[in-house]
Formats: sequence, C-alpha cells, structure tokens
Amino acid sequence: MGVLESTAAEGLAARIPLADAALATSAFAKVTRRIVPFIVLCYFFSYLDRVNVGFAKLQMQQALGLSDVVYGIGAGIFFWGYMLCQVPSSLLIYRLGMRKSMAAIMIVWGLVSAATMLVSTPFEFYAARFLLGVTEAGFFPAAVMYLNKWYPADRQSKIMSILFLFLAMPLGMVLGGPISGALMSGTHDLHGLQGWQWMFLIEALPAIALGMLVLRMLPESPESAPWLTKAEAAAISGTLSTENARKSTSFVAALKSPVLWTLMAICLLFNIGNYGLVFWLPTIIQSTGMQSPLEIAFLTAIPYSVACVAMNRNAAHAERTGERRLHSAIPLFVAAAAMWASTLFPHNTVVAMLFLTIGISGLMATLAMFWGLPGRVLAGTAAAGGIAMINSAASLAGLIGPVLMGGIKQSTGSISLGVLALAGLMFAAAVLILAIPRKLLSARPV
Repeated sequence: MGVLESTAAEGLAARIPLADAALATSAFAKVTRRIVPFIVLCYFFSYLDRVNVGFAKLQMQQALGLSDVVYGIGAGIFFWGYMLCQVPSSLLIYRLGMRKSMAAIMIVWGLVSAATMLVSTPFEFYAARFLLGVTEAGFFPAAVMYLNKWYPADRQSKIMSILFLFLAMPLGMVLGGPISGALMSGTHDLHGLQGWQWMFLIEALPAIALGMLVLRMLPESPESAPWLTKAEAAAISGTLSTENARKSTSFVAALKSPVLWTLMAICLLFNIGNYGLVFWLPTIIQSTGMQSPLEIAFLTAIPYSVACVAMNRNAAHAERTGERRLHSAIPLFVAAAAMWASTLFPHNTVVAMLFLTIGISGLMATLAMFWGLPGRVLAGTAAAGGIAMINSAASLAGLIGPVLMGGIKQSTGSISLGVLALAGLMFAAAVLILAIPRKLLSARPV
C-alpha cells in the first residue's frame, strides 16, 4: 500500500509529531487491510449489477423485441433514479447511520436486480432499471461517509481513486464480462429460463449476501474496532479532528470559479464516451462478426485488462514527473484517435479489437488521472461540494451515452457512427483539459 500511504504520511508529518505520525500510518494501514477490501468487493458487485445489462442485451433484446433506442433509454434511465435520489438518500443515510444504510441498500438493490429477470415489456424494463438506480443511489454516499470516519481527506482521496474507481470499475468489466457470458451460455433454457434471466438472478445474489454481512464486517468507528489498539484508534481520531478544524474553504466561492465548471464539462464529455462504451461494447464487438455471448464477453475483458496496466503506468509516470495536465489530456487524444480508427475496420474483429483496446486504455488512463485534478484546485468544503457536482456530471453522462448510441444506431443503421460521436466528445474533453492553466494544476489547493 506504499502509493496509498506515502503522500498522506508526508501531510501528517507536517501537522503532528513524528512518533504520532508513525503510529497513525500504522493504524491507517490496518484500516486499509481490514475494511477497504470488503467495501471494494461491495462496490464491484454494485458496478457489475449496473452494467451487466450490456451483456444481457445480446439475448434479451431479441427475446423481448426491444429496439436499440428502447435499450439505450433503459440502460441510461438507471442514472435518472440514481441522480434524483442522491440527496434524499444522503439525508436518510445521515439519520439512519452508514452501516445500517449500506446493508439495507445492498439487499434491496440485489432484489431489484434479480427482479429484472422477470421483465417482458419496455415499460417493465424501464421500471426495473429506474428502481435499480433509486436503490443503488445511496451506496456510494454511504461508503464515502463511512470512510470519512476512518480517513483524512488526503488518504481518502487516494483510497477512492486507486481502489474504487481504478480497481472495482475495470474489474467489473474484466471479470464481469466472462462471468456474465459464461452464465448466459451455461444456463440458457435451464428450467425454462433464458440465459440472460439466470444471469440477472445469479449476479444479484452476492449483493444480497454481502449486505447481510456489512454489520458484521464493518465496525462502527475506530474506537469500536477490535483489531485497533486504543493508541491507534486515538491517533486516527486525533488526525481526523485536526483536519476537520481546518476545513473552511467556501463552496460558494468555488461556484464562481470557471475551473469548477470546466472540470464538470470535461467529466460530462469523456464519461458520455465511457458509458456509451460500457453499455454498447458487447454490441460493437458483435457487429464485427462475433456471435457467441461467451466469446464476446471474453473479448470485452481484453480492453479493460490492458487498461488496468496502462492507467497505472500513466499514473506512476505522472507521480514521478509531477505533471498532471498532459498525463490527463494526451491519453484522451489517443483514445479519440483509436476509437476513430476502430470504425475503419467494422468487420475485422482482430483489428477493431486492437484499436478498441487502445481507445479504452486511453480513456481509463484519463479517468484515473482526472479525479486527482479537483483536489489540485479545491479543498475543504469546496472540494466536497465541487466533487459532488462533478460526480453529478458523470451521472448525467450515464443518461446521455447509452441513448446517444442507441439513437444513432437506430436512425442510421450503423454503430460505427455512434463510436465516431463518442470519439469526438473525447477529443473535445481533451481540448478542455489543456485549456486549464498548467500553473493552476501545479498549485496547492486553497
């Protein structure tokens, strides 16, 4: 966990005595080992239950007679429920407590995801996806609030970026694709149900089981964790108290900053590309001539497997050089060019997959870098509110991306034109990143 600990330890050392800083570092390492893997596992299944509809489409679209636009709306309507319930869910979580809320949310979203196997009409498909967004909306805020009780902001940002976004999300595609494909192929027509129906049911069960384990696996606070000594618990609480006392940057002032709105626009544009690919990649691969759901699922895993390596190498090089802006923009330019190139070979699976892999690797490399940018220009309450607004832009992108792809494919008959549109939006996002002054991203947050 050296990457997670080094920068944060430097910040601690500046605020508290060296011995106390060493004790806090040891305590935070214990916390990371004990609670973070479990939360990441929960987030993995959250992400899988969100995107597995892309694999289900390979069978369910024909079985239910869904048009491309209907599928695109259904895939994206998840984010309507997700966005509308973000604030109400956060308020309810604050009243009920993070652990109880996380447990309830996981069990309910698992039940809703499993119930998707029963849909038979477009309206039922919309309703199931919308309710999944409603029920899942509170999980991420609950997880963030829970981590707030264990980590100061410097450590928490690295935990969130490295483990949540850049481990759970890629693994959701790397592992989720083959798992979904194998389930669909291996259970098709079993006991009168189609493979996509079994997939929704079986992949929902871990969320329900993990929800039942939340209260057992996650302590209420550092003081109640049996695996922390009293001194370690006190070191964590002392660090958090010190940080909370200095959070004073105004969110209202941040709203007046053009940089915040630029970051929101960047997040919106490249995430339209991200979600457009997530929900349509199996179909894009199918359009090259592949037919087997299992083979398509394994091919879907290839770009995200390579992306895991690419984004870590890019982030490591950025860390060594101290440069952030070009390490965010250049991979996105590469992604846009590669996605464009993939459309030149619509019926050549090998060549198309090569360019899709390069494109997705560039996109994920930018995603890994992007969430470190807000913290370069925002701090305190401005960071909390600003990051929430930027995340809302990502949710809006989830509404637009799948529908954009479905609309273009249905109106033109070509999925390649949809991919070109995504490439254009990625290019625009890269240009906006370069529009942010270099010195601003090199400065310490204020």
